[in-house]
Amino acid sequence: MAIMTRPTALKIAAVLSVLVALIGITMFDLPNLVLGARESASPFPVVVGSFASDIIALVAAYGAWRGQKWGAVLLIIVNAFWIVQAIGSLLFDSTAGELVFASAMVVHHIIVISLCLWRERVVRAA
Repeated sequence: MAIMTRPTALKIAAVLSVLVALIGITMFDLPNLVLGARESASPFPVVVGSFASDIIALVAAYGAWRGQKWGAVLLIIVNAFWIVQAIGSLLFDSTAGELVFASAMVVHHIIVISLCLWRERVVRAA
């Protein structure tokens, strides 16, 4: 039976976070940033904050990929922030598609945080 190591868990967490950050940047942040504050589909401070959190996630993923504690801690912080955003969407968005997406994101962020907190089990001889 293969046991996942902490470095492997951190690399998986990094990849998952990079995927979400890149999707956020390409599908939400950049299109709204290009439109500007007047024409953005979302409130512009939300757009700028989303872009900033996505960039921070990319930096954190780099640190986590390299096995750095600061990277894991920063990934936990970013994913905790993203959980708050997803819960806000669950509470205030009305379409079924948005609710499904927000639910999937909550699960994703919990998984990433769990991977960042991963500890290897030490087997002790009797």
